[in-house]
Amino acid sequence: MGSVLSVRLYPLTQQQLIKMFRLKISVIVKLMFLTIPAVAQKNPNLLLKWKIVGELPADSGQQISLGVAGPVTGYHKNVLFIAGGANFPAGMPWEGGVKKFYTTVNVYFKKRHKLKLSSQSFSLPYSIAYVASCSTPFGVLYAGGESEKGISDKVWLMIWDDRAGEILFKSLPVLPVAVSNASAILNGTTVFIAGGETAAHTTSQLLALDLVNIQAGWNKLADIPQPVSHTVVTAIPGKTGDKIFLCGGRKKNNSGISDFYNSVFVYDVITNTWEEKKGLPYALSAGTGIVCDAENILLFGGDKGIVFHKTETLIAAINAEKDPVKKQELIQEKNKLQSEHPGFSNEVLIYNIENDAWNIAGTIPFDTPVTTTAVQWKSGIIIPSGEIKAGVRSPNILGVKILQKNK
Repeated sequence: MGSVLSVRLYPLTQQQLIKMFRLKISVIVKLMFLTIPAVAQKNPNLLLKWKIVGELPADSGQQISLGVAGPVTGYHKNVLFIAGGANFPAGMPWEGGVKKFYTTVNVYFKKRHKLKLSSQSFSLPYSIAYVASCSTPFGVLYAGGESEKGISDKVWLMIWDDRAGEILFKSLPVLPVAVSNASAILNGTTVFIAGGETAAHTTSQLLALDLVNIQAGWNKLADIPQPVSHTVVTAIPGKTGDKIFLCGGRKKNNSGISDFYNSVFVYDVITNTWEEKKGLPYALSAGTGIVCDAENILLFGGDKGIVFHKTETLIAAINAEKDPVKKQELIQEKNKLQSEHPGFSNEVLIYNIENDAWNIAGTIPFDTPVTTTAVQWKSGIIIPSGEIKAGVRSPNILGVKILQKNK
């Protein structure tokens, strides 16, 4: 028989726990940077052309446009909608700034290679941000989200009446559970809503609403293999049935330290089952993505969670600290970390479905927005506004064209 090692455990002090947290985060960060180049290789066969195609206008009372996070985005008929969203007009949140939610609907028309903003004023029924939204032939659907009043279960279709030059709003069946930061995708005539956050937890629900059979309401499908919010969801028709892909995302925990995922799952619409695929090269949350063609998915940027985790760890330490002086030191450390946020990943990842493989397709040459939704519109891709650093939004509307597809 082998020998038994006897170990006596001693309780750790609070300061020792904090140091352990910081050391753990530091080791994780170093390991992430060491392993990334070995996993994600450059893809030379995809050429992406980027440009700023427009800008959100300044809100009433603002001298410059601040941009928004979590806007309703999508197109219907010949117009692009960018609506609602949230920002911090009176200062950063760690400086006491209060988040403001908006009702403004910006309507854009495509003029040559740029977007032209309509001179008319339009508004949502109420202020909202962090919705799940997607384009459909019936209008732009947006579901859930949050505002000053809390998390919403409401679902709407935003319809462009091209004859009258007006927006019509159609109320749809409410969600079974109010969520924000869920993701939406259209497949055929059915909209799928994946995951999202309630006030208390992150959900693993997958919901479906057939837009030609609205009276049937939302159908609850097989649960996602793990609770997830801020995930990128895409849909691809296949020879053996349509598939819904979920890439990355995160989950909030009672500890205050969130899980960031590199997981990729595919849902089979016919069999109502999930299958795990090759994971992302690194954990990624709140990015955007589209189907490049029948064989490839593109993911644009996202949050790797490095600063996010450091901030959460400091917040947990602040909440646990009883000494006022030490608590203030931790607060200052957290505020400095957030104010010096380096921005988000600027890498574009491509996933080949047949090979079940990820590669790097290029980089975004501008500040990378997260908490927004990429829109495929008029042979191009639009990524509107979004968050570019902690508390900071961009008014820029990015446009990207695929000049050469991966063969």
